[in-house]
Formats: sequence, structure tokens, C-alpha cells
Amino acid sequence: MREEENQIIFIFVVSAAFVVLLAILLVLFLVIYQKRIVTQENRLQKLENEKQQSLLKATIEGQERERKRLAKDLHDSIGSLLSGLSFNLKFQKNLKNQDQQQLVFLEEACKLVDEGIENIRIVSHNLIPSTLENFGLVSAIKECIVPLIQTNNLEINIQTSEEFPPLPLEISLGILRVFQELVQNTIKHAYASKIEVLLICTPDTISLEYTDNGKGFHINDIDLYGIGIKNMQSRIQALHGTFFIDSKVKKGFRAYLEVPIILKEDTHGQTH
Repeated sequence: MREEENQIIFIFVVSAAFVVLLAILLVLFLVIYQKRIVTQENRLQKLENEKQQSLLKATIEGQERERKRLAKDLHDSIGSLLSGLSFNLKFQKNLKNQDQQQLVFLEEACKLVDEGIENIRIVSHNLIPSTLENFGLVSAIKECIVPLIQTNNLEINIQTSEEFPPLPLEISLGILRVFQELVQNTIKHAYASKIEVLLICTPDTISLEYTDNGKGFHINDIDLYGIGIKNMQSRIQALHGTFFIDSKVKKGFRAYLEVPIILKEDTHGQTH
């Protein structure tokens, strides 16, 4: 009888141990399975992000190609036509035996055509900022604000790092486009008289802080400014950077962006 009880206890203990082991194995299986699911989801999310990043980059590159095409068309077609018209008008103006009314008309026409030529030159230059490639981001920003100050009664102050090394063209162009969009938003919406810009470059990142003293807006009304803000966010996202804005009614506007400076290795293992 005692032996049968011992056997029953032994079977019970073995059964309990088997159930516990089975439960442990089941838990381990669920943990490993869940981990694999999470890993797979992360991998898919990474692939999706990379796909979105590629699409975003391709879109921006397409926009820049279109800008170049448009700038070339403006310069080669409309610019040339206006230059020819300006030459003919000035030739007519310099002819003798012009009455006073004709002379006034020709002088005014020459003035308007010359202004059109200058405007096309400015637009073409903004579409393809050669200064950016030749002299760098700081020079390009300072150059593009000159006509804005002259025509919009704006005070624009720019502070930069003392050391400002050459940047990859993709990064410089992206930041320049965002800066141009910020200034245009200020001119169109803010009714500001002053803009402050702080441009800082470190070995690893470049950051730009932009503020104006305009009328501001409620941050919940950001959709009113629509595509401009989204374009800026997309450009900085394509550069793997961060971008945010802050504004309050009658308290002005502030934008901040930070972009990592990615040094690519060439075939000889050197960075540039």
C-alpha cells in the first residue's frame, strides 16, 4: 500500500514537473515568437521609411530639376526677347526728330523693359543659386536677402558661426530653400519689420534659428499656412534633420531646424 502511494506521488510530481516544463516552453515560444514579430515589424517599418525617404528625395530632386529648366527657359527665351526689345526701343529713342510725347513714351517703355529684365535675372538666380555652389551657404543667404530688404522695408540680421566649413551641396541647398520659404511666409503673412537669423555649424550638425516680430498666429491654425510649412518639413526630413515652429498671436514667429552633416566615404576610404 505504501509503495502504491509512493508511485502515485511520483507520478503526480513527474506530471506536475512536465506541466511546468511545458508551460515554460510555451512561454519561451511565445516570447521568441513575439520578438520575431516585433523584429519583422521593425524591419518592415524601416523598409517603409526608407521607401518614403527615397520617394521624398526623388520628389525634391525633381523639383530642383524643374527649377533649373524653368530658369533656363526664362533666361534663354523671355530674357533674350526682352533684351532684343530693349535694344530696339533704345534705338528708336535715340533717333532724331522725336516729338516730346514719343520720347516720354519710349523712355518709360525702356524703363519697364529694363525692370523686367532685372526681375527675370533675379528670379532665374533664385531658381539656380550659383553663389551657393561657388561661395557657400552663408554667402548665398546674404545675397538672396538684398532685394528683399530693398523692396519690403525689412531689417534682416544674420549671425553665423565664426568657422563655417564647406557643406555638402544637398544640405546647403535644402537649408537655403527653407530659409527662402520662411522669409516669403514672413513677407506674405506676418507684416513684420525685423527678422533675426542664427546659423550655427558644428563638426556634426548645422542648425538655423529664424524669428520675426510679426503678428504671429495660433499654432492650431498652422493649416492656414498649408503647403509652405509642409514643404519645409519635407525638405528637412529628406536630410534626416528635425524642424519645428512656434508662434503666438501678436508674439511673432520662430522656426528651428537642425540637420546632421553626413560625411560620405570615397573609394579610398577618405571622408569629404
